[in-house]
Amino acid sequence: MHEIDLARAPANLTDCDREPIHMPGAILPHGAMLVIDCVTMAVLQVAGDTPGLLGRAQQDLLGTSIDAIFTPAPAARLRQLCADSNITKPRHLLDPLLRVDADRPIDASVHRVGDLLVIEFEAAESSDPYASDPLSAVQEMVEGFAASPSIADLCQKAAERVRRIAAYDRVMVYRFMADASGWVIAEARNADMPAFLDLHYPATDIPQQARALYLQNWLRLITQVDYDAAPLQPRLNPKTGKALDMSQAVLRDVSPIHRQYLRNMGIDASMSISIIVEGRLWGLIACHHNSPRMLPRHLRAACELFGAMFSLQIEASERTELFNARLESRKVLQQLMLNLSGVENYALGLTQQTPDLLDYIQAGTIGPDGTRSGGVAVCVDGEITFLGKTPTLEQIVALTIWLTTYMAEFDGILATDRLGETWEPAQAFAAVASGLLVISVSREPSDFILWFRPELVETTFWGGNPEKNASIGADGLTLNPRKSFAAWRQTVRGRAMPWTSPETDAAFDLRVSLLEVVLRRIKAAAAARERAHERDKLLMAELDHRVKNTLASIQTLVNHASRSAETLTGFVEGLDGRIHSMAKAHSLLTQSRWEGVSIEGLLHEELDPYAELGVGVVFTGTEIILTPKSALALSLVIHELATNAAKFGAFSVPNGEIGVDWRLRADGGVALVWTERGGPLVTAPSRRGFGSSLIERALALETGGEAIVRYEPTGVICDIGLPPFSVVEASFRPALLVLKPAEPIETPALLPIRPRILVVEDSIFVIMTLEGLCEDLGWDMIGPATRLEQGLQMARSEDFDIALLDVNLDGEMSWGIAAVLAARGIPFAFGTGYDVASILPPEFADATILSKPFRMSEVERRLRQMLAQRAQLEEAGNRQIG
Repeated sequence: MHEIDLARAPANLTDCDREPIHMPGAILPHGAMLVIDCVTMAVLQVAGDTPGLLGRAQQDLLGTSIDAIFTPAPAARLRQLCADSNITKPRHLLDPLLRVDADRPIDASVHRVGDLLVIEFEAAESSDPYASDPLSAVQEMVEGFAASPSIADLCQKAAERVRRIAAYDRVMVYRFMADASGWVIAEARNADMPAFLDLHYPATDIPQQARALYLQNWLRLITQVDYDAAPLQPRLNPKTGKALDMSQAVLRDVSPIHRQYLRNMGIDASMSISIIVEGRLWGLIACHHNSPRMLPRHLRAACELFGAMFSLQIEASERTELFNARLESRKVLQQLMLNLSGVENYALGLTQQTPDLLDYIQAGTIGPDGTRSGGVAVCVDGEITFLGKTPTLEQIVALTIWLTTYMAEFDGILATDRLGETWEPAQAFAAVASGLLVISVSREPSDFILWFRPELVETTFWGGNPEKNASIGADGLTLNPRKSFAAWRQTVRGRAMPWTSPETDAAFDLRVSLLEVVLRRIKAAAAARERAHERDKLLMAELDHRVKNTLASIQTLVNHASRSAETLTGFVEGLDGRIHSMAKAHSLLTQSRWEGVSIEGLLHEELDPYAELGVGVVFTGTEIILTPKSALALSLVIHELATNAAKFGAFSVPNGEIGVDWRLRADGGVALVWTERGGPLVTAPSRRGFGSSLIERALALETGGEAIVRYEPTGVICDIGLPPFSVVEASFRPALLVLKPAEPIETPALLPIRPRILVVEDSIFVIMTLEGLCEDLGWDMIGPATRLEQGLQMARSEDFDIALLDVNLDGEMSWGIAAVLAARGIPFAFGTGYDVASILPPEFADATILSKPFRMSEVERRLRQMLAQRAQLEEAGNRQIG
């Protein structure tokens, strides 16, 4: 070994890590080096081809002042550099003619080592196409990097670009793994070069001190493997008495062990570009050549700059991937915490709701059928909750007992991809849980969340046997690197896919969130109860206000309708219709959270039932949402117009038709026209009833709008106007709808002589109303059942034809009764004031719904339809038996 003396002790495989490769005492023979004393500016040491590059023999240069070697301008520049303590990195000297008697251009670089100035010389190469503009080479190399979809694609582009510019036979991107081994993740090569892509190399291939130098120098060049090094003269520096530190020297001699390593690979020249990410050696861009390769200084500078830029691009890509992963986990964590707000047992909340802990951190793979190969367990107060594939309960209990002691050494989180190597009993369930990620969820590590990752039986291809990376020479003093680089296969068991940084970060975030939940639960519960109490008071006050307003409206309807009604029947029918119109508008407002209702929706609610009378309804308009107050007022006006049309106008004859057209006015208000066609001859009424007054005054008093009724002979026309503040929002989406008459229902000949109906209802007023209906129709009421248990008993044991079920029986839902009726094949309908679309279970999504308050004509019609359905089922059953 050149200028290396490891005490001439017998060699062993740790000598590579102890070899002082930064002080070889020699340089590559194609260059020259001068070591200058910054005090005297005289040459203290010299090496290399000084006759060819500097025109003088080494002995003539020793002790000579720089003024006798260089022209005045370069000499003055060197004095300035000696005074600059910041040039610890090599700096290129731009003046190529440094010699007094120069006859060819040379390249030079300079750096400081303490009070010494080290100058390195090489022959310049001006014929290369990038010699005059090396930055263009860098631009070609980095073009399109920002658009790379992945780090793998980025590395492949880097290998191809470096090979194109630097013209090496093979260029690889070599990434260091967590265990310091290397992995070739990208490669560009000549067709006659053996492929190294996807091969792994042991950590010992690049000793620790070599890695340290890669962190200091972006680029390391070996122009030729077989050479005779040029030693420094004298060997030790006269000023320091020590060997020169060549850590920053471009021409530093190469370790003989590494040169032999390259010979064994069949390589004659190489270059390495460091990839440094966040201060750590992420990997290398390794270049190989089958013959000597002297890379010109300007291309080395381009490659060095490219290495720095590529490192930044790798760092940016990794940061982007980490940020996106962290962002996604934060979204899931937020939902997990929202789910926990409604449960007392957070173990169940984390494992039995969506998303769950395996959505948060994927412990394994997800198969085509949706099954997961990993699992998670939550241990709280000695109770263990499972999700996915995990060890047995007994194995987890034993593991948590061990973790209680072992976790005391860690800061609340532990991750391993080889649990069996740390805790031997885990080898018994390695197939399920070779990997473990665990967080403690209490101040004392006794409550845990444990993710289990299954064993990943992995086949790794190494560039030669990693266990035989070097041998000791016959003299007992020389280390010989391994000679075989053929792919060597190794199967690894007992290990899982490693946990990534985003996954451990996500575990940490969850631990912090759960600790906050646990520590604040008592205080938060008390505060939540207080807030809930205040909220309930506010809601009750708002409900009280709305109920009283509704009652006041009904009171007004009763008073005015009673004055104008000619008969008791007319009074009841009129009042019933107006109350139902208000109820429909209220339902629409509830669905929109009292933010507004569309005109189209109001028209459908009021006019759809009339299609069954044999008349047609045509809508033309755009999407306009009205304020709640305007919607209620308009619903009453439409109801009165429709009721009048049913009694005297277009709805009273089979071929009558109603046209409703609405649009947004230029001032932002609404213009709506109601037109009746095909009805009886129209004459103006001789007296004004309550309905006429309601039409004309409701909009004026409630919204500041207007409604003008015209009694044309061909049909009633009503012009309605609403002011701009009645509109919540509007669009120009057209609405052209034609409501056709409903098809008549075929009624079987066989109907029950005296139908029997089961009534499940807890409101006395509704019960009394239904009793009156059954009495008028000559039907028998079974029940009524006012409680869920009573309803279930009657549904199972009583004999009846159809059933009407209240959805909510004093806080209990009637789904169980409906299930019994469905199993018995008995038709039923739900009666409710809820927005049923939001509460009905999926199995009852097609059930018949009767909205409260009931319109008894609608109730009778729906009940008769169910009787017909029951009769059809019985006829079908009889035919099948026959």
